[in-house]
Amino acid sequence: MIATFMVSAATHYLIMQTSWLTAEQYAQLSTQVQGAFIAPLPAFETLLVSGADNRKYLQGQTTCDLDLLGTDNFLRGAHCDAKGKMWSQFHLVSDGEQLVVLAFRDELNASAAQWKKFGVFSKVSFESGQQRYAVFGIGGSNCAQLISQLGFSLPAPGAVSRQPHAMLLGLASDHFMLLMAQADAQQLMQQKLPFAAPTLWLAQHIQHGFSYLEQTLIGAFVPQMLNLQALDAISFTKGCYIGQETVARLKYRGGNKRAAYILTAQTDELPAAGTDIEVQLGENWRRSGQVVNAANINNHLWLIAVLPNDTTPADSLRLSSDSAPALSLLPLPYSIN
Repeated sequence: MIATFMVSAATHYLIMQTSWLTAEQYAQLSTQVQGAFIAPLPAFETLLVSGADNRKYLQGQTTCDLDLLGTDNFLRGAHCDAKGKMWSQFHLVSDGEQLVVLAFRDELNASAAQWKKFGVFSKVSFESGQQRYAVFGIGGSNCAQLISQLGFSLPAPGAVSRQPHAMLLGLASDHFMLLMAQADAQQLMQQKLPFAAPTLWLAQHIQHGFSYLEQTLIGAFVPQMLNLQALDAISFTKGCYIGQETVARLKYRGGNKRAAYILTAQTDELPAAGTDIEVQLGENWRRSGQVVNAANINNHLWLIAVLPNDTTPADSLRLSSDSAPALSLLPLPYSIN
């Protein structure tokens, strides 16, 4: 992606469904913002979970421990099928008695369909938050000043800073997600702020070792393949949930041979989720893994990809494409052991 976005037909449709962000505003966003930035994230949405059993219900559906969710923190978690393969990974925050699930729209839709199907047996209800909340990403160097300018205290990683009708989630020391009432978001978009393209935030998301599931990869991975055990997104003490047997077995008996890695390349390509990555074995190349998320800024490609968990920087890796650019393995910012 270059400095200024061209809006595709699919993106234009998405923007048309987003009352707080116009196609013209989106098209003007740039990846060239220096320092702190705020990026609209219209591809991330929310699901509102209400009812007397909302915590109890999600406790039996997800990898995170709802008993640990308070007003000052949020939870990372995953929703799996009976075989332990993920429908979604998400962030979960409370808003009064209501729970708010925040995720990329593809995976959120997949989980919502499953939760609604079985939720009829509990006192729980689900409502799309698409018309309630706008989602932004905040990041870049010296972003504390920007966060203060927006009226929030700086949340530590895992913590939530709140305002009336807005919540700021600390994903890392320089990486945040902001939920804001849509009316307030419309006003925010009129201010003179360092607005940036979503790609700038996504590149930082990848560099922190975070990921999300696009439609192609829903049901493809167990949580440990995306390093969720290293991101405090799996509780091994909470008790039973759907897929728990598989997830626990991989921890206590081993058997998981794959993990998520950060890769980079100099290329103009932007591979889709699921694109193969190949490793060189002698004079031959064979499939080794696949792309999960990708961002390209000025021909600098960033990837997070699932590969064998014994992959090292000494391995010769390339993208499976016409130009087959060489990929360099970068260190993860956390331990997966």
